[in-house]
Amino acid sequence: MTMIDQNVTALTALGADYEIVTKTVRGQPMRVYKRSPKNIAIVIHQARAFGAAECIVYKDQRLTYNDFFDRADRLSGWLQKEAGIKPGQSVAICMKNNPEWMISFAAIANIGAVSVLVNSRGQGSVMQMAIEDTDSVFLIADNKRLHKLRDAGSELPALCPDCDGTLAGVTAFTDVMKHPAEFEKVKRQSEDPAAMFFTSGTTGRAKAAVMTHRNIITGVANTRLAINTMYLKMARQYGMEFEAFKAHIPQTVAMMVFPLFHVSGCTATFLATLKSGGKMVMMDRWSGEEAARLIDVEKVSSFGGVPTMHWDLVRAAKETSYDLSSIQAISCGGQALPLGLLHEIRETFPNVIIGAGYGMTETSGAVSQSTGEAFVARPEASGQKLTLVDVKVTDEDGNELPQGAIGEFWVRGPTVMKEYYKRPDANAKAFKDGWFRTGDIGKVDEDGYLTVVDRKTDMVISGGENIYCAEVEQVLGKHPAVRQVVTFGVPDDRLGERLVASFVVDGQVSASDLMAYAKENLAAYKVPTDITVQTSLFELNAMGKVEKHKVRETYKNKKAA
Repeated sequence: MTMIDQNVTALTALGADYEIVTKTVRGQPMRVYKRSPKNIAIVIHQARAFGAAECIVYKDQRLTYNDFFDRADRLSGWLQKEAGIKPGQSVAICMKNNPEWMISFAAIANIGAVSVLVNSRGQGSVMQMAIEDTDSVFLIADNKRLHKLRDAGSELPALCPDCDGTLAGVTAFTDVMKHPAEFEKVKRQSEDPAAMFFTSGTTGRAKAAVMTHRNIITGVANTRLAINTMYLKMARQYGMEFEAFKAHIPQTVAMMVFPLFHVSGCTATFLATLKSGGKMVMMDRWSGEEAARLIDVEKVSSFGGVPTMHWDLVRAAKETSYDLSSIQAISCGGQALPLGLLHEIRETFPNVIIGAGYGMTETSGAVSQSTGEAFVARPEASGQKLTLVDVKVTDEDGNELPQGAIGEFWVRGPTVMKEYYKRPDANAKAFKDGWFRTGDIGKVDEDGYLTVVDRKTDMVISGGENIYCAEVEQVLGKHPAVRQVVTFGVPDDRLGERLVASFVVDGQVSASDLMAYAKENLAAYKVPTDITVQTSLFELNAMGKVEKHKVRETYKNKKAA
C-alpha cells in the first residue's frame, strides 16, 4: 500500500488547483492536471502579472518582470518579422547561463517555435552536430560559442548578445532591442514539440529528446505542487487558510546554478520560479564563496545543486562570515545525496527543508521526489513516486517483477518525452507498449519509495555476482572524510571484471584506511579490489556528475605505465 501525503491529496482533489483527471495521451491512458494550459507560452505569459517585481539578478544587471517581458516581446517580433521564423521550426540556443538565454527561450515560445537547448560546454564540433541533428534554422549564441560553431562549419544566421563584430551573418542583441515589442501570438497544442534537450551520455552522439508542451508544463506543475504541499502543511500548522498563508509569503529567491540547457535548470528552476513570481540570482561561474556572498546579499531562500556544490557551500558557511540564514530549502539533483553530506547539511543548516529525488532528461525532470520529513525518514531512497507517473520494475525480458525486487525501471506518464528526434532505432529500444525504458536499475517498496541501485549499463559483473556501483558508492560515501567516490569495473582474466573505487578525500585518509572501511561495511564480493585516493576533485560533466569514464581511463593508464 503506497503511503500518500494527505496534503498532496488535498491539492489534487476535485476542484483543486492541481485536480487530476485521466486522459488518453499518445494512445495511452494517463493522469494529467485538469487545468494545465495548452502551451508554455501561456505559462510564461501569466508571469506578466508580477510587473515591477525583480525577476533576474546577474552581475550588475537587475531585471524586473516588466523588463524581462519587454525584451522577450521585442525579440519575438524580430524573430517573426526579420528572421522569418515559422511555428514549429527549430531555433538553437547555445549560451552560458545569462538573462538573454531566458529571454530567448520565452521569445521562441511566444512565436510557437521549438527551442533547441544545446549543451554550451561542449566542443564546437559536438555543438554543431546537435544543431544539425535537430534541423535548426537559426542560432542564438554568445560570442565564445559562436566562434566555436563557425570554426566547426556552422553557417546559420545568428543572434549574439556580446558579439565582437568579426563574424558575418550575425545580428547584435542590442539592435534587436530596437524592434517594436509586438508579435503575432501563435497557439500551439499540448502534444506539439516545445523544446529539445540532449541526453547527457558520456560516449557516442547525444540524442535530442523532444519535449512537448504537456511534458514541460507538467514538469513545472510537479515542482510547484511539491512547494505548495509544503506551504499547505505549514498553513495547517499555523491554523491559517491556505490562500491567506500564501499571501503572506515573501518573494522566493532562487539561486540559479544548474545549466539552463538541462531540465533542472530550465524547468525546475527557471520556469517554475517564473511561474511563481520569484527572483532568480545567477552566477557567472560556480564558486562556493561567491554563492555564499550572493545568498547573504540577495537573501536567497532556495538552493538546488549537485553534491559537489553542497560540499562547497557547507565549507563556505563554516569558513566565511556571510549570513546564510535566509535559506529555507536545499535540494539535490544530478546524483544521489551522499549520507555523509546530508549530515553536514543538517548540521550546518538545521532549519532548512531538504529534498531530493530521481529523474532524467527524458522524463522532463523528476520521476520520484521527497522533501522534508518524507526525505529525512528515507534518505537512502530516491524519493516517492510522483502522483502522475506510473513505474514498474521489470526483468531482462520486460516481465514485471514483484514489489521490492530489483530490476529495470519502466515509466509512463505525461512528463515522458515524445521521442528522440529522428532516431527510430533509439526510439524502438526506448519504448515498449507506451512505457519508457529508463536503463536504471532499482526497486519500489510498499510506500512508493524508489531506490535507484545503478545504471543498467554500468553494473559490474565480477565472478558471476552483480555489483551495483551506485549501491557501493552510497555505502563508501558515508565515510566522513569522503568528498567524492566513484566505482567502476575493469577487465580481469579470472573474475571477468573486478571493482575499483576512486576517492576524493578531505584530510589524511589513506587507501588502506578506506579499504578497511569497505571491508567493514560491505559484503565481501562488493569490496573493491583496488582503491585510489586524491584530494583534487574529479572532472564533472554539465550536470555535476563525475566523468566516470575519464576516471576509469586514468586508472587503466596508470596501471599500464
